Amino acid sequence: MKRSGRIISFLCLFTAIAVLEGCGAGGGDASGPAKAKPASGAVVKFTRLSVKDPGAGNMEAYSCLVPAGWKAEGGVQWFPDHSIQAVLLMRITDPRSGAAIEFLPWQNFNWIPSGSMPQGGNYMGNILWPPIQDVQEFIRTFYFPGALARLRNARVVAAENLQKVADQVSRAQGGPARCGRVRYEYRDGDQAWEEDVYVTLVYAPTQFMTLWTGGASSFRSRRGELDRLTPVMNTTVNSLRQSPEWFGYLMYVKKLFLNRMAQGIRSARILSETVTRNSAEIRRMSEDSYRRSNESQDRVSRSYGEYIRGVETYRNPYEDRPVQLPSGYDGVWASRSGEYILSNQPGFDPNSGSTAEWRRIERSP
Repeated sequence: MKRSGRIISFLCLFTAIAVLEGCGAGGGDASGPAKAKPASGAVVKFTRLSVKDPGAGNMEAYSCLVPAGWKAEGGVQWFPDHSIQAVLLMRITDPRSGAAIEFLPWQNFNWIPSGSMPQGGNYMGNILWPPIQDVQEFIRTFYFPGALARLRNARVVAAENLQKVADQVSRAQGGPARCGRVRYEYRDGDQAWEEDVYVTLVYAPTQFMTLWTGGASSFRSRRGELDRLTPVMNTTVNSLRQSPEWFGYLMYVKKLFLNRMAQGIRSARILSETVTRNSAEIRRMSEDSYRRSNESQDRVSRSYGEYIRGVETYRNPYEDRPVQLPSGYDGVWASRSGEYILSNQPGFDPNSGSTAEWRRIERSP
């Protein structure tokens, strides 16, 4: 059960292991497209998106940076009968171009070669399924029937094995990992689209069974625009953070699940009341796990520098932690409320006429 706990805790890392840029073909590591400096006079603003969870008393579950004007739909969805009890299923879309970031379902799996239970069944919260090693096969098996049905007839134009990131994930989780990116091209009506799907698979083999976790996210845009938009989209995914309060709530639900208190999980009202009564204790219990989760996430995010083209790592002066933002801008500013402005406009000053304080930030060494 010790290895099982590691796999279950992988949900805490999924926000970091999702987005890497590159246009390599085949299965090896490949370099991405060349960096393109934004147009002179360009100004980009990222606002803070707060994702509330109605199933947890409407507390903030996640937050992230999104390009100003982009719209989010979806949110936290609970699965009380699964070992990953809560998943962020959300799409963030640019209304003007249709470009979108999508957080796809994640799942824990279990496979017992000599077992008698049917494949696809639920065993102690894990789906019974033999381990899948190939990223494209995982996408076809678990996403083509549902979330990515639009890609069923799409053409694969690039695939990349992200080994250095997999190594980071493996060190964090204590088991073998596989990370990859697959680019698809397809038509939707009269418009040609391209979409990158980023997959992470983590395995925990034991003497009698294999526990494994799989999940993904995707970037979608009109054909020919994805490389340019990827650094912007990457900022959204790599800035995604769970709130400490909701993290503690989730850890408490996991404890109930592992204690087989299924009725307590199914009743949102009872669960919410219980968590409210014990919120201080739950917060104390989860503080170390929350800190370790964020530290692991930061390390994995920094490893993206090996692959991503068109991003730079900066230091948030208010939270004292790294943040990845699109590169090529002459000035970058952060506000206390968690927003960022990037500009190539000569003489640009975000504090001029603003009621917020904007502090200029520099790239991390």
